[in-house]
Amino acid sequence: MIQSRVRKSIAWMAMAAAGVTAATVVRAQEHDSAPNGPAPILVTVREMLKPGEEAAHARLEAEYAAVLDAGRGSQYYLGMGAITGAPQTVFLSGYSSLEEMSEVHDDDETLMGEKLDSLDMDHSGTLSGMDTAIWRLRPELSNPGTVNLARMRFIELIHIHVKLGHSTEFAEVTRHIKEGWMKADPDFHYSIYRQIFGSARDDSYLIVIAMKSLADLDKHHSMAAEYQKGLGEDVHKKMLEVESADYNSTESNLFVFNPSMSRLPESWTKDDLEFWKPKPRPVTAVPAKKPATAK
Repeated sequence: MIQSRVRKSIAWMAMAAAGVTAATVVRAQEHDSAPNGPAPILVTVREMLKPGEEAAHARLEAEYAAVLDAGRGSQYYLGMGAITGAPQTVFLSGYSSLEEMSEVHDDDETLMGEKLDSLDMDHSGTLSGMDTAIWRLRPELSNPGTVNLARMRFIELIHIHVKLGHSTEFAEVTRHIKEGWMKADPDFHYSIYRQIFGSARDDSYLIVIAMKSLADLDKHHSMAAEYQKGLGEDVHKKMLEVESADYNSTESNLFVFNPSMSRLPESWTKDDLEFWKPKPRPVTAVPAKKPATAK
């Protein structure tokens, strides 16, 4: 899931940002309950596949997870396939802090680095490109609620590129959006992250919306008129002005969870094993044809 170069750069970036302290952190393998809120730190890895390499990529992802399982690895991640936008696989990993992220990757590098590096060499041959970013949660702009991610099946990712120096305007608009949706549909939950490490050359934000089914998206879209009415004409006009003057671009894409490319703690998925750990379908043996009888 994360190539050697990327794993090592994540560790170095986290150490530079957080420093190394003696504080005790909660390791990923120590999770004892399902997640009930967004992670303070989010790592996204986007992998673009070479044409015809889908099967090889899927096999290597399964081998990667098997190595982590055998070595009791600390890394957990959610793998998703793109429904819209460019063909790609996206992996999400959540951490309580940059320090935890660094320690998790350092631990796995120490215990399984050689095996993972060997897989990385084959893995890189299946990719035409890859992009890694680290994001920090903006809780004051979010409306996350208590969501068990293991029960979800789809995620909408909205990537907003804000012009440098215009984050104040973005925050103002986003607070209005939050107030509007709290009035129209309090059950509509989302988390907003700001990129702190990555390739963006502007102020980059990521809105994460998890859903059980696309019916949730239908409901959300059906509430748009009521939401805009609750905002008021002046606020709505101001929002459009900010989007026009202060945004470089906005992109929204839909992704579907892929259990075979995910590695989540058993405590998160134990109540839904039919989806996360489906049993292999029995293979029906085809009876052999009897040799033709000579006449």
